Amino acid sequence: MSVPVCLHYWGKQAYGSWLALLSAYLLLRGLDGGYAAFVGNKLNYLYHQSTRALRDHLSSAVFGVVMVGSLQIALAAGAVILNPVSAALGMSMDGAGGTANKLGLLALITSWVLTGSYLGIVYRLLIPAGLMYQAAWWAIAYPICQFAAVIVSAILRLELLSAALLFAASQMAVSVSIALYVRRALPRFTPWLDGAKARVGIRDFGHSLFLTGSNLVQQATTNGSVLLVSVLAGPVAVSTFTTVRTLTILWNSVTTILSAPLLPDVVRMHATGEVKKLVATNRAYWVLAGSAVNLGAVLSFPLIPRLYATWTVGAVALDRPLLCLLLGSAVAANSGALIAVHLNGINSLRIVLGTSVTRAVLTLGVGAMCFPRYGLAAFGFGALAGEILATLITVSYFVRYEVEKKGSIVPIADFGPISLSTGSVILYFLGASLGFWSVGYVWLLTAIVVIVASLWGWRTLDDELQSRLLGIPIKLLGF
Repeated sequence: MSVPVCLHYWGKQAYGSWLALLSAYLLLRGLDGGYAAFVGNKLNYLYHQSTRALRDHLSSAVFGVVMVGSLQIALAAGAVILNPVSAALGMSMDGAGGTANKLGLLALITSWVLTGSYLGIVYRLLIPAGLMYQAAWWAIAYPICQFAAVIVSAILRLELLSAALLFAASQMAVSVSIALYVRRALPRFTPWLDGAKARVGIRDFGHSLFLTGSNLVQQATTNGSVLLVSVLAGPVAVSTFTTVRTLTILWNSVTTILSAPLLPDVVRMHATGEVKKLVATNRAYWVLAGSAVNLGAVLSFPLIPRLYATWTVGAVALDRPLLCLLLGSAVAANSGALIAVHLNGINSLRIVLGTSVTRAVLTLGVGAMCFPRYGLAAFGFGALAGEILATLITVSYFVRYEVEKKGSIVPIADFGPISLSTGSVILYFLGASLGFWSVGYVWLLTAIVVIVASLWGWRTLDDELQSRLLGIPIKLLGF
């Protein structure tokens, strides 16, 4: 939604520079994402076992935050002083404008370290406490406030340093507000820093390094691709790449909305050894979430060009091959999303890191090598290949170590519906990216195949689960 406003008031050059600055910030911010996720997963597990142990890890997390935060600020400050550091972050512009951008990065990182990092761990208490809806609303508050800050900055035509300061202030306000809410909603865990132990925080930090590496690699894939596009094609091409990617992020968001709320349940099933229930939950997810994302992506495809032209006010041309390939990667990611949530939730760090590296190597490697010939679509080919391979690795690991090793099985028939549905959609988008077909008989046939696969998947569910799922809309409507 911010794209047309930013393009109108800032222009392509300034908006592209802002996107590069934001990507560098998110890349540095990702350094603490793995540690926060590791401690958050531990809190989720310990909430049902030992309040004392939970408080130990919660309070001691401050030591890990200080360690990572010091590195983040040092790197941001290094970008201001040292050209090699700024170049590595895609911010090697010289002159007053380049210095302002680097100072903006330092402001963003400093605000995050002071308020967002540790309070982000505190926020994770809401999930095991059963306050999922409250957690979701607060999670929405971040992008809303950041969106407002960007819109105001663009309308006022602020310089990037001023825009960064406003953005930093908005995220600090949200972080403090969340902290105040958690303190009021869960007073039994306050004061949060009481009894902090350096050895516990440092030990958790050491254990989280695989997850930190995974998160950093993911950030490098997401934001590094933006920086790479900026280097290879300039800031103007960044606008094209990010606007197209934003359209596909919608389906990634749908995947997150459908899979993330199941985190407490799949972690509990893992802890209590309810493997059959875990398999059944994944089967139901494939039927419902797989059908929603796959069919939604196909049916909405013909509308995207017109919506894109309206959204960007005609200022940015739609890269159709890139769009098709990124939609295919979103569909592939959705098929293994719940398993990925499960493996992240139980801190299966090596497989999480392995799949992240797979995505990064293929997305950035294929993008960089094939860009001279295929342009931005090269990053789409890399993203699609990386997501398909990462999903296959994730599912294979889950079946082998989380199901079969614990004495259960996943029937081969369970994979049939999701494989048919996802495979047909990926094939359609791959062919559309190569110009083999567009919206026509092949598009209609793909939609029909997805519907047939959904009905097939529905019939694999047991009668009790079907009845429970059918009862959800009735309960929501109040009948």
